[in-house]
Amino acid sequence: MMYIPPRQLEPGHYDTVRPYQRYPTFVSSPDQSSIYVFDADTGREPHVFTNSERFEEHLSTTKKPRNRVVSICSVNSMRPLRVTFNAIRQLINQYEIGPAFLDLALSFGDKPQSSNAGHGGMTVIHRDDGSYDIQYLFTYAEDYNVNGRTSWTIRQVCVFHRYDPSGSENLWILLHAKSNSKLQQHVEAAMRTQPGILLSDWFSMHSLILSTYLPSWRWCIAKLGQEIETTVDAALTFDSSDTDDSKKSLLGLLKPQYLGDKLLPLSSRLGVALDIVQRLEEFNTELNSKSITSAGNFQHVTDETKYQKAVLQGYLNSISVLEKKVQGISDLLAVSLNLNYQAVTVEINNKMLKLTNAAIHDNATVKVVTLVTLIYLPASFVSTLLGMNLFDFDGGNDGGEFTISRQFWIFVIVAVPLTLLTLASWYLITQRRLRLIRKHKISDAEKAE
Repeated sequence: MMYIPPRQLEPGHYDTVRPYQRYPTFVSSPDQSSIYVFDADTGREPHVFTNSERFEEHLSTTKKPRNRVVSICSVNSMRPLRVTFNAIRQLINQYEIGPAFLDLALSFGDKPQSSNAGHGGMTVIHRDDGSYDIQYLFTYAEDYNVNGRTSWTIRQVCVFHRYDPSGSENLWILLHAKSNSKLQQHVEAAMRTQPGILLSDWFSMHSLILSTYLPSWRWCIAKLGQEIETTVDAALTFDSSDTDDSKKSLLGLLKPQYLGDKLLPLSSRLGVALDIVQRLEEFNTELNSKSITSAGNFQHVTDETKYQKAVLQGYLNSISVLEKKVQGISDLLAVSLNLNYQAVTVEINNKMLKLTNAAIHDNATVKVVTLVTLIYLPASFVSTLLGMNLFDFDGGNDGGEFTISRQFWIFVIVAVPLTLLTLASWYLITQRRLRLIRKHKISDAEKAE
């Protein structure tokens, strides 16, 4: 298939993409730039351009060297690359770089998103002049110190490599998500001492990138493992009878979910890194089949990529184990809290039973009061009916002694039967009501069976 040169980037190309980004990828002012350039043929010190327009002028007035390294950084992951779009556009157009590189560069200006965890795999483009364009986005973990404690964050580095086996126009473009990054320090140190060692072999820079950032994944994963182990201890010592501990565990239940959310994108990011190493291994095999590299270089690259593949596969296996462990912790905490809720429910039911018994006791008291009232009420009614003529408190005209009327028997004869009749009626009505209640209970029990 014939190679078709990429279209020239237009000045307004980035404006069509900018509305989809939270933050800009490139600075707007040329004076905010910081661009490191090393041209191997000049024999001079590296250039550091603090103005993008000066960088554009350097590109247009300087002949393309046999080896050129362009390194651009941002202040941090949340800040744009310190280069204007016009400057990066001129670099892309001058070297006829395809759109894949700009697509990777647009990942900068914001922290690595989980939605882009699978983005950045390595691509190789074969050009008509026999050169190759290699580009990828390598994501890595980096530690930082907060109040004496080590924490980890995710950063990225974008790599473009124009490899010309004839050695005429080799180009490296490195985009860093941090100023003065580890890779930038290593590159500058190599350029000051022995640049030929780093630029003479196609794999040397790739090896430097991988060896700089790949080992940090081990300690990042180890830190996550420690947090998970702490969560396991909390889950195993959870006391469902302790109300305060229960409240803490409600928050602890969210910790495994948080750790699980941190683990999920890591497998994709490490999968992309593994893909990059595999593609480098395949590219090494291709170069060897065309006799472009020596047998010694081929074997060296093969050995190194096999080692890096084994390391990355080990990281992926560790992530898989931690994911399963987090799921197990979540299940354990959920069961513990469920048991706690059941214990609380039983306790509430017991208290309700006590309240019911107390209500029954109060109901018995009401019955006693009702019974007393029933006994007292008929006599009171008869007494009111017959009036107070049955008693004489003044004793008539004979000296003021208290006397009872001879017709008092009428009160007794009327009050006693009326009281008995009232009590009997109350008893019969109560027993009938209790029989109906027992009947309904038996009927409900039969329906339940």
